[in-house]
Amino acid sequence: MLTRFKTEICADIVKSPDLVLDKADSGDDVAARFDYQHAYAAINAIRLITGEGDCVEVICENQEDFLLKKISGRFIGTQIKTRKITLPPFKAGDEQITIALGKFCLLDQKFPGCFEGFDFTTNHSFWKNEQSLNNLPWLLDTLRQRGGIKGLRENSAMRQYVEEIAASTGLSPQNVAATLLRTTIRGHEAEITHIGSNVKEALCECPGMEELPYATVATIAKALVQLAREASAKALRGPITELYAPGTDLTQVVDGQLLAGKRICKADVLGVIDRFKGGGKPYEDINVSTLVTPSDAPSDLVIAFRKLAKGGVEAGRVTNIEDRVRSFESLFLEWSRRYGVNEATKRYNNVLAAVQFEAAEAQAAAEKGGGPYGSAMFGLLADRLMARVRDDRDQLHGCRPEHLIGAAGLLTQQCKTWWSPQFNAAENAP
Repeated sequence: MLTRFKTEICADIVKSPDLVLDKADSGDDVAARFDYQHAYAAINAIRLITGEGDCVEVICENQEDFLLKKISGRFIGTQIKTRKITLPPFKAGDEQITIALGKFCLLDQKFPGCFEGFDFTTNHSFWKNEQSLNNLPWLLDTLRQRGGIKGLRENSAMRQYVEEIAASTGLSPQNVAATLLRTTIRGHEAEITHIGSNVKEALCECPGMEELPYATVATIAKALVQLAREASAKALRGPITELYAPGTDLTQVVDGQLLAGKRICKADVLGVIDRFKGGGKPYEDINVSTLVTPSDAPSDLVIAFRKLAKGGVEAGRVTNIEDRVRSFESLFLEWSRRYGVNEATKRYNNVLAAVQFEAAEAQAAAEKGGGPYGSAMFGLLADRLMARVRDDRDQLHGCRPEHLIGAAGLLTQQCKTWWSPQFNAAENAP
């Protein structure tokens, strides 16, 4: 063993620790899990503007991962649990699940009448292959349909599950059932890192945001995640001497300041948006290699997203590109099944060539206006493609405009179409 260890050291002796990736270090994974929680809190903070959910505050890392305060003054307690998407789905008996549900029940008893409901959210999914003690969606749905556990036989899966949580928390089965009746679960079935794109999608629901450049929306989204991250930290927002006044209970004042720092309200979100919405650096100066990452865009389209962002293309247009690309890819698969791979490939390349020509013409016209011209180019290209569909539908093999926009997205990813002067869009760009 020692000999092998020495051999491994010798093999890397000429290298530097900053040039060798430590794949056993779990720090990145832990950071990604916290980032997911903060991003999910940011999404709920954005909903304070859109009005979805009738909430007035998001309170981070107090009693739960975060609390949603409703207009009624009652709360939704929320827990976020992440799991690598390659691992099996959550089962009802998993320790993470039972502990989370038990905590909901205890919190419900600690603050009677204060909670409208509870929410367990994961990036992963829930096991539901059969109706059994492992199937959490079925257990909760059945409990809601029955209105409780009254009348259930002792050997029923539902009663057993409720009684196990009751035993672990020291509560009565009736109290546990009452909490579980108001508990919802959400499984998003996505990689942990994909939450970044969800923040921007939520942001685009706010009035006027779709018209902003994607780069601006990406910057605002990151700032809102940072807002949630700071609200989750147990830290005062200023020198402690500013909190002191003769005759006051300093402990109570400090606790009040800590709680105030955990609250995110509508004004906080609007303040972040207004800070970036009005301008900032010209788009040509932004570092899109760090601004647009695989968490902000699908990993197979991140280069395209960076190039569109650099050109100042609006967020609404950029976030729709993925759907258009998938539409064109689906069309290729349909052609393959119907006509064979060779014919499908021929059609695919013909369409790409036609779109590349139209994109080059649109770019040539748009760049004459100077400045970030991606938005103008997008409009010109859309018009040209609409006309091409109208006049050359047979040559385009029946493609619809959204297929052609998808083809433009693929060409952008392949660096055959640009929306700004060319730059290094690679992941490791300086």
